[in-house]
Amino acid sequence: MRVSGHLDHVELSRIRGIGEKIKVLEDQGRDVIRLHLGEPDFTTPENIIASAKAALDRGQTHYAPNRGIPALRNAIAEKLQTENGIAYDPETEVLVTSGCAEGLYLVFSALLDPGDEVIIVEPAYIAYLQLARIVGAKSVLVHAGESGGWLPDIDDLRKAVTDKTKLLILNSPCNPTGAVYPRELIEQIAQLAIEKDFLVLSDEVYEKLLYDGAEHVSIGSINGMRERTLTINGFSKAYAMTGWRLAYIAAPKEFILPMVKIHQYSMSSSNIIAEYAGVEALKNGAEACARMLAQYSQRRRLLLDAFERLGIPCAAPKGTFYIYPNVVRGGLGGREFAERLLADAGVAAVPGTAFDSFYDTNIRISYASSMENLREFIARLEDMLTRLIK
Repeated sequence: MRVSGHLDHVELSRIRGIGEKIKVLEDQGRDVIRLHLGEPDFTTPENIIASAKAALDRGQTHYAPNRGIPALRNAIAEKLQTENGIAYDPETEVLVTSGCAEGLYLVFSALLDPGDEVIIVEPAYIAYLQLARIVGAKSVLVHAGESGGWLPDIDDLRKAVTDKTKLLILNSPCNPTGAVYPRELIEQIAQLAIEKDFLVLSDEVYEKLLYDGAEHVSIGSINGMRERTLTINGFSKAYAMTGWRLAYIAAPKEFILPMVKIHQYSMSSSNIIAEYAGVEALKNGAEACARMLAQYSQRRRLLLDAFERLGIPCAAPKGTFYIYPNVVRGGLGGREFAERLLADAGVAAVPGTAFDSFYDTNIRISYASSMENLREFIARLEDMLTRLIK
């Protein structure tokens, strides 16, 4: 008996596949530095953990409402109003999800029909292309090059729009490049969306991880965009809450309602203990977030200085905790370089081909790891480069 054919073109995560290779090496006794996952190395801040424990002590162990507990939806709406300049009704326009992964799936499933076109700027987070395949939508890929700071050209975006364009994915700060879209470009994209009448999914999960004075601009705050923007955000990156599986979507109620239908029959609700922790994170998590960001900033500087010394071209990321160097040398492309880095140097990074359908030139390194690990990575990288150049 055959399984459903609509998943034939959906790929397993290449990032998760790296974990299988790591296990083989570690079973052989090798020491592997893991710089491939987008997971903070920090433990969730103590006050957030304490709020979850308090919820347990109060007996809050039952189902949460489908849309999320009112306290969390109210806190999300307040956060979006004060920090992002977008007003949403917490009763009808906010949906709490089990992580951004579920949130993205809900958006793609609720908005896109087979044949609809979705514009994806590459390099891009790996889930976008695969989710489009799952729902039968057509991905229209626009490349953002390193020479332009990994930002798309507005003329290229305009050329990608057709009468079948339903959705554009905007991810700023961007995984994997760390690019942050400036206000001018956000406004140009907004103008294009209004003119051509398509929706924008704004993935803002890295919004609090910014460097060198970079500004985060939510496209939903631009005049005329609230009604055509779906904003998705979560707690994993800024608050080191990956295992809590907590995120949210904010959008006009006509978009939220069909997502609630899917959510009800797939997840029912998010984890209620995580939701109470989320309230604490939004209300009292700024200080812990700033402490983590300060350490990310030091790690970023360490890597940028090392790459410059080693002659590895690398645009300075304005956000996230990723760095995306160009590693083409010694006849190796990014994919083979990442394979050699793991096999020969015991360092796990992600080849750029996991994010980029156009070029095989880069690798993604996560600096959500200790300074000790990053210094050891630099030493192993330098040794590998010395052997490659010989």
